[in-house]
Amino acid sequence: MLKGLLKCLLVVLISILMNNSGYSQVHHLGSTDQTAGWYKLGTLNLPQQGVDVELKIIAGGGYNASAAQNGECVIHFRTSNAFSHNNGFYGSGSYYNTGRTKIASSLRVVQRDMDVWDFYAVLPAYTGGGALVLSNAVTGSWTPGLLLAEPPANIIFSDLTEELFHRSNAYFSENVGIGMDAIDTRGYKLAVNGKIRAHEIRVETANWPDYVFKKEYNLRSLAETEKYILDNGHLPEIPSASEIDKDGLALGEMNKKLLKKIEELTLHLIAMEKLNQLQNVERDKMEQRLRRLENK
Repeated sequence: MLKGLLKCLLVVLISILMNNSGYSQVHHLGSTDQTAGWYKLGTLNLPQQGVDVELKIIAGGGYNASAAQNGECVIHFRTSNAFSHNNGFYGSGSYYNTGRTKIASSLRVVQRDMDVWDFYAVLPAYTGGGALVLSNAVTGSWTPGLLLAEPPANIIFSDLTEELFHRSNAYFSENVGIGMDAIDTRGYKLAVNGKIRAHEIRVETANWPDYVFKKEYNLRSLAETEKYILDNGHLPEIPSASEIDKDGLALGEMNKKLLKKIEELTLHLIAMEKLNQLQNVERDKMEQRLRRLENK
């Protein structure tokens, strides 16, 4: 009874495997040893009609068991429908790197035929004796063959674009660093080593300084402000140049402080305007008295 059941299960398993036309294979990449540069990775056989393959390289950039040496490169390549959109090249693709070592700095696909391509990449030194390539597709095949070689220039090729697109919302529970190799974001949720361009930045902040306009607010006199500037070289409550150089600028906090100074300056201007008006009235009165004296 048990033997019969095992035979049935075996038949079902063989049937599933035979009906599954896809494949997932693990290949040995090979080591680049001491030499970084262009390498031929292998040859892909993939028919036309929009067939996809994923190649994933898992390797490193050294032998010291350091996390900083680990890296992965994922390549997505897709054939055309026997129609070329790229000067006779019948496919398209892109790739991206993860990990702390960039595995493929450049990636070129050389077309040997409409369904045969050689893959070349710029690899780091010391990829490792156990570095591997994973290939996933429903048909076709990948033939590994690591070889230190420049890609040929006298044959149709395509340089793949390094990019990673997310078309869905992305959420990160930990810190994110952009444009940096170091993993320390200095405690910030988002750290960017470079410029940021945006249509709008909204900063949520509290204690907006409208309290400056309340009657009980103690407005610093201009004389007091002058003395502070002479003694310290910067406005009161505004960080000095050395503090900004050291700690950077807190956008929300600085906007509050700048608005506070604008509001204080506005109050001084209002007071000066009132004083000018009073002085003008007194001047007009004096001029009228002088004219009356002259007319006597």
